Amino acid sequence: MNAANIKGGEEDLKIASKILEWEIGDIWGHVGVRLPENQGIAVKLFRPPDDDDEEDWLVHFDYSLKKLSGVGKIPNESVIYTEILKARSDVNAVVHAHAPMCVALSMANKKIDTIHMQSKQYAGGVPVFPDPIFILDEGEGDALAKTLGRAVAVVIRGHGIVTVGKTIKEACINALYLERTAKIQAVANALGFQGVDKEFLDKLAVSHKKLMAGLSSGGPRDQFDAEWRYYKKKVLRGEYWSRGWV
Repeated sequence: MNAANIKGGEEDLKIASKILEWEIGDIWGHVGVRLPENQGIAVKLFRPPDDDDEEDWLVHFDYSLKKLSGVGKIPNESVIYTEILKARSDVNAVVHAHAPMCVALSMANKKIDTIHMQSKQYAGGVPVFPDPIFILDEGEGDALAKTLGRAVAVVIRGHGIVTVGKTIKEACINALYLERTAKIQAVANALGFQGVDKEFLDKLAVSHKKLMAGLSSGGPRDQFDAEWRYYKKKVLRGEYWSRGWV
């Protein structure tokens, strides 16, 4: 990855942070991506901390939490990124946010699971980290990474979510889908929903495979591409919105 690609990655971090700030309704999250040759991590907060008006707040740091470059200080929960990226060579990007409906389901001891077309990746239930804590040291980060395992997301009980992906786009849209799924599941639970059966999952898997085959035949698109492009255009045009609890 050359300097131009690093710059492009930083721009995607800014886009992702805006998408999630406005879609989830959380101003305190952040998005991170692995730096080239695994030198460290670049992280962008949804908003600058401590009333700092620096619009380009973004920091690079290594796996020992030494700052490499950028504006501002390393996030307090930087070990979320270091420990997950150390544990998952298949992951290049990580999101942390305080998605409210995901938190609500965690307090009701309800695992987020497959319930609609955009939630296939959560089949079997999204793992829940049981301790309602900030993730502040290496031991806590390692425990969180172990709870995540090979999943695409983990919910920290009473705190928030962490999602991962091969790209910033994938980690970002995974977070968006996770909160969207939690909202749908919460409403369905209130109406008596008891979970899906194997027939539902099998039909969903076949349909999903068919969809992916159609997308790949038309070019290098994936299931996250359309939503990413839609929201990215809104951000670049300055068309902000707020989903929040809606």
